[in-house]
Amino acid sequence: MKEECMIARRTLTLLLPIEFLLYCCPFIVVETCLSKASTPDDSPAFAKFKRNMMPKVGQKITVVGILKQGKQGFWLAFNGWGAYIYAADESGSAKQNKLNIQFREGQTVKVTGTLRYFPPEPSARNDVQNAPEHFFFDAAEVKMSRWSPPSQK
Repeated sequence: MKEECMIARRTLTLLLPIEFLLYCCPFIVVETCLSKASTPDDSPAFAKFKRNMMPKVGQKITVVGILKQGKQGFWLAFNGWGAYIYAADESGSAKQNKLNIQFREGQTVKVTGTLRYFPPEPSARNDVQNAPEHFFFDAAEVKMSRWSPPSQK
């Protein structure tokens, strides 16, 4: 019996830090999520990108960048920041799904489409998270192709 108690106490001592972390981590994560999230306008890189891209909003442009998975669809990294590629409405979902099948994260692609801008939404509540300010291309109208640098002669 005494040996069983020693084993139980040793097991409890080993598990206690793990249980503590399992108990506390969800609260730490929730607190972090509810605190003010970092916004793109906090970044000097975004400020520079925004200055360069705002005059191009509403225009059809072509850019070359690297695809990454984003929260809303693909993220196209270019010119020191980037833009999302996602379906702006339900009608573009099929095209977005097709792009997701044809292209993969890490590929360098050429994208042609109308650059759009999603302004920051002021929120009166701290417990509600809004989509951050961002640039995007509507997947319904975008043309995307794999790109490789021209060969040097």
